[in-house]
Amino acid sequence: MRIYYIFLIRKEIYEITKNKPENLYKLLESIYLLNNDDVVLGFKMFDKICKTIPKKNFNKLIKDTNIENISYSSFGSTHLINDFLNNETTKLLINNSHLKIKSNTFYPSFFRDLENIPYLFVCDFINMDYFYLKNVSYKSCVR
Repeated sequence: MRIYYIFLIRKEIYEITKNKPENLYKLLESIYLLNNDDVVLGFKMFDKICKTIPKKNFNKLIKDTNIENISYSSFGSTHLINDFLNNETTKLLINNSHLKIKSNTFYPSFFRDLENIPYLFVCDFINMDYFYLKNVSYKSCVR
């Protein structure tokens, strides 16, 4: 199971980190690993790096994109894909600060829904994986 955290990065931070995303990952990881005593410091750092997620817009985008998908369901800001044909089980939770995806696949279908939104940075803190979503391309083996 992979857990992806997706952040909406400020444009000026993107310009600084687009060629060296490991620096951005290290910053976000340090915030992720902060203990509760340093929450104010973490929030201030986070606010300088990331923008607030427009929840209403993101919820609408995901719902509209998947309206015809029989494997899709949603409740509020929680979106689910249970695609037994492609063996994908994915849950997307939209928060004000980030998106959180839990999936049994390396490239969840929600990535395709979000790939055209600029400055989205994806982190998997458990597997130490990170990338700008727009830089990743999905190639299907089915022709």
